[in-house]
Amino acid sequence: MAGRKLEHLNETIRQKLGQLLVKEASDPRFHTVTITNVTVAKDLSTARVQFSAYDSAVDSAELTRLLNNAAGFFGHALARTLETRRTPRLHFYYDPGFDYAQEMDILLKKVRQDDE
Repeated sequence: MAGRKLEHLNETIRQKLGQLLVKEASDPRFHTVTITNVTVAKDLSTARVQFSAYDSAVDSAELTRLLNNAAGFFGHALARTLETRRTPRLHFYYDPGFDYAQEMDILLKKVRQDDE
């Protein structure tokens, strides 16, 4: 698949998965998930789905396991809306980027308070 089309498919899957997590997922823990990035293989066989959770009380390893267990459900739901012959098999991975940004924000606030 051409580069531009693949980039468009990555973004389309990211948006649609985000909607599915909010609207169709029965597990309330999935409502805290934000899909940060999707990378579909060139042959459309697999997709690496990176996510973050804004609820720090949810264990990232447990959430990753739950999402991967529900990957079939999300794949079938995607297949109904995607305009491709194949729907990639989804593999979920936790993205610690937001956690790191939050830690940095806390540290910067502490430094500012110390300066005042």
